[in-house]
Amino acid sequence: MLRYKIAIIIPYFGKFPEWIDLFLYSCSRNAKLSEGIEVDWLIFTDCVLPERIYPNTHFIQISFKDYCNRVSNELSIHFYPIRSYKLCDLKPFYGVIHQKELEGYTHWGFGDLDLCYGDLSIIINSTSLCKYDLITTHADRIAGHLTIVKKMSKYTELCFFISDWKEKLINERVLGLDELDYTILIRKNIVWWWRIYRYLYRPIKKGIYDFMKIPNCIHNWYSKAFIKEFYTSPLPKIGEQWVWDVKNNHILNPWGKEIPYLHFLFFKKTPFWDTPNYWKSGFYCLPQDISKIKDGMVIFDNKSISYKNKE
Repeated sequence: MLRYKIAIIIPYFGKFPEWIDLFLYSCSRNAKLSEGIEVDWLIFTDCVLPERIYPNTHFIQISFKDYCNRVSNELSIHFYPIRSYKLCDLKPFYGVIHQKELEGYTHWGFGDLDLCYGDLSIIINSTSLCKYDLITTHADRIAGHLTIVKKMSKYTELCFFISDWKEKLINERVLGLDELDYTILIRKNIVWWWRIYRYLYRPIKKGIYDFMKIPNCIHNWYSKAFIKEFYTSPLPKIGEQWVWDVKNNHILNPWGKEIPYLHFLFFKKTPFWDTPNYWKSGFYCLPQDISKIKDGMVIFDNKSISYKNKE
């Protein structure tokens, strides 16, 4: 019996990244998380479609201008940014913007393309979906790369309580409405915790993820929003490897701990981390049709994404 059906919404315009086939294959491995839980990805795009598309990866072809027209109509604003990266600020609004596509779904979510999923049932399962109306994977904020929301919950329309949300959306700058403003609404005391960390714990070099463990345990005990760090966005050091065991659909970090997915943010060249050790031309070394890989390991480090047969 199908109890939960989830749609993860991703608008993406321009050109798909080199690893799009890997991303889609990892989506396909999470079509059914367990009996009664199904996950689809709805990708709105003007990109050339990949050759391999799976039953749970749905592409809605639309131009960037037409998508902005739709956003403008649904939210009654003038939303026509120059850069598509501004769409990050729309993430808390996807549940409203895409009401039509969400018919038949119990949950909606937002995410990114720069990642590879492992076993998502680590975080999305009957226990968590029954107890919580929002599930996210960072300790100190809502994770823009994966957050799941119950459609018939207060969190779907909470976006309209963001202060000056219309002005912020028409502003060309990316303001972090997903990871900042939406977080503050969901967890009203988070600013207080941020300040305690900044002035008392950061000077003694204590990491914020460890600092937030006890506050998060307390929060998750009484709240309908589940917030926990799953260490999915690491800062890779030279020699460290993350391994996707393809057959068993498990991603292990360099210390052997399983994580639900690996976010590539700091493997790529990014303004958020100044390092010369990032992926360069030729880093993607996987077979053209990755869906034929049924065994072995996909290895991620700060030099490449590669494949190795199991010994």
